Amino acid sequence: MEADHDARSLLITKESRFPTLGAYSLTLLLMLVTVGDFMGELETTSEFTSNTPEWRITFEIQNETIQTVETVQDDETRNILFDLSEITISDGFFMGYLDVLILPEEQDGDDDWGQCDSISADIIENQLTAQWNDPSNDLSGQDSSCLPFELNLRVYPNFSGDPITVSAINEYQALQNWTETGWGHGDLSIELDLDVNTPLGLNSPTDSDEEITVEVTVVMFATTIQKI
Repeated sequence: MEADHDARSLLITKESRFPTLGAYSLTLLLMLVTVGDFMGELETTSEFTSNTPEWRITFEIQNETIQTVETVQDDETRNILFDLSEITISDGFFMGYLDVLILPEEQDGDDDWGQCDSISADIIENQLTAQWNDPSNDLSGQDSSCLPFELNLRVYPNFSGDPITVSAINEYQALQNWTETGWGHGDLSIELDLDVNTPLGLNSPTDSDEEITVEVTVVMFATTIQKI
């Protein structure tokens, strides 16, 4: 019986040897093909990179400023809309980003009566085509020391105004990311909140409102390119 069992084990081993070797061989062949393709892609990428010229892109900047002065009451929330279609954009220029400056009525930062009002402002996300989730945005601000403060919103993707270097086979491809249309369409919505600070004392002045100036600077750009 033991001899028969050994014979059957040997038979099974012999019968399974060739399929197993075939599977191993196929796996090894697939691995060699995969590694060969990968090395070929690396070589192609390296050759492409080494033979692809670099381009220096710089930006010509134009600014246009719009402004409104709002008298806001104590505990009031005031929404202000700026229609950006009223901005004149020259041929070849694109809207890059928006700088918003909030200026209180008292701007010296040193109110003798300690009566600097608390002003807060927010750029409200709406249908304006801009980079709302860009980490460089500063959409909210607040001050209670009679000093101006700023907000900003990036409109064109990745635009900062700083020169950049790109690799591309020609000038057209190098500028492809800087010719997109459609950014900056819509209304800029800014919400103001006021909390009037009334100091204690019989002879101290009192007020119930604040004259707030909102100044929006629209930064526009055109590209200049040079092969390095």
